[in-house]
This record gives sequence, C-alpha cells and structure tokens, in this order.
Amino acid sequence: MSQQPHRFLPLIILLVLSLIWGSSFILMKRGLSVFSPVQVGAFRLAIAALALSPVVIANFGPAIRKKLRYFAVVGLVGNGIPAFLFAAAQTRITSSTAGALNALTPLFTLVLGVWLFHMPFTRSKLWGVIIGLLGAMVLILLRGNGLFDPNWAWGLLVVLATLMYGTSVNTVSRFLREVKPVVTAAVPLVLAGIPATIILFSTDFTDRLTLPGAWEAVGYLSILGLVGSAASLVAFNKLIQMSGPIFASTTTYLMPIVALFWGFLDGELLGWPHVLGMLAILMGIWLVNRKRN
Repeated sequence: MSQQPHRFLPLIILLVLSLIWGSSFILMKRGLSVFSPVQVGAFRLAIAALALSPVVIANFGPAIRKKLRYFAVVGLVGNGIPAFLFAAAQTRITSSTAGALNALTPLFTLVLGVWLFHMPFTRSKLWGVIIGLLGAMVLILLRGNGLFDPNWAWGLLVVLATLMYGTSVNTVSRFLREVKPVVTAAVPLVLAGIPATIILFSTDFTDRLTLPGAWEAVGYLSILGLVGSAASLVAFNKLIQMSGPIFASTTTYLMPIVALFWGFLDGELLGWPHVLGMLAILMGIWLVNRKRN
C-alpha cells in the first residue's frame, strides 16, 4: 500500500506545476502594467534567489563546487535569460500566446537530448517535432482573429526561451540528477539572482514603487518569484529525478491550457489560430512521447 502514493506522485507534481506555471504568464502581465520588462525579469529572479539563499549557504561545499559549471549553465539558460525574454515578449504578444508557445519545451528537450546526449530518436518523434513547430508558427504569425500579426518576431523570444529550457532540463537530467532537488533549484537561482539584483536596482525600480498599483504589481511578481520560480523549480527537479526529462517537460500539456484560460478571463482575444496552433503542439508532444509496441 505504501507504494501507491509514490506511484501517483509524479502525476500529482505534474498537475500542480502545470497550474502554477500556466498562471505565471498572467502574473507577468500584471507586473508589466507598472514595471519594465527588465525590472519584471530581474525582480522575479532576485526574490526567488533571496528565498533560496539559505539553502545554498547550508549546502555549499566541495560537491557543489565540483559541479558549479553545470549549476551556472542551468542558472543562465534555465532561469536567468528566459525570465527577461518572456517579460520582453509579453509587451507585444498576449499572455495566452506566450503560454501556448511555451509548450515547445518538451520538443526542444528531445531535440537537444538527441543532439547532445544521444537519446534514441524515431520517425514518430521527428514528425512530432515538425508538427509542433508548425503549430508554433501559427501562434507566432497569426492573431486570434486570423490576421497576420505584425509583432510576430516577439514570439521568437519565447521560442528562444523554450530552447534554453530544453538545454537546462537536459543538463539537470544528465549532470545534476543525483543532487537534492532543492539544491538543484537553489544554486542556479542564486547564481542568476545576484546579477539580476544588481540590474534591478540600477533601474528606476524604487521610483516606480510610488506609481498607482505598484505594490499590487509587486505582490503579483512576488508570487511569480516565490511560487512560480523558487518552490516550483524544487518540485520540477524532483520530477526530473523521478521520471526523467521528457516526462517532466510535459508539464506543457496542461500549462498552456491554464494560460489560455487566464487570458480568456482577462479579456484577451482567443480564436482559431490559438486552437489550431495549440492542438498541433500537443499532437507533436504526444508523438514525441508515444511508446512503440
């Protein structure tokens, strides 16, 4: 009987992460109503690093220093740069589109796993990648009403971020899988959070705190950093240890649906391009994860 909870624990973690990360795009949108993209990205990293710094202090020893270059890679491409890319992209594209495009993460996880770490690759997986990328093109190039989006290039920032996420997931799975999940989350975030804090206070962040709605925006960004980055990354790294990088990255099955739901409630236009693009990406993810008999 004791094995039953453990059996379903990966699925439970997957569902909770999908809900948390699917909500992160609307939280970024709220923060961007007052703060600049640089400030949103930097604040998110800074507060997450502050929350997890005691973990780094308590665990920083020879074992951590030995793998410091891998922690630095995860901090840079799994936390640091994507935080700024997503914030910048959402100044020109909707939060729902950003959430849908983030579903490319498991596809890039597979492609990079095959390229860098010689993971097995089948024709089904190839078709999955192709169909998923075609779905992403629909989301990038078309607005909800089906018209061409002149801001399409900003969607490429999200694509770049998902490519970096794929690199990070493979790095954690390959080189940091035996490290405690809380340490795997904390060290990269602190490494990314130190320069982010310097960047944050080199801007007019403190001056903007006097603007109407500023502290409400700070509250949304605090939830984004503490829950959407710090706590969720601990759970995500645990999921990688338990189930591997491909299963872990399929949080994007449900996460875009959550993002689209929040966008709809916030009055964003959702049309057939969102449905078509999202279905194509989900079909691609299904093909990538399908097991042959």
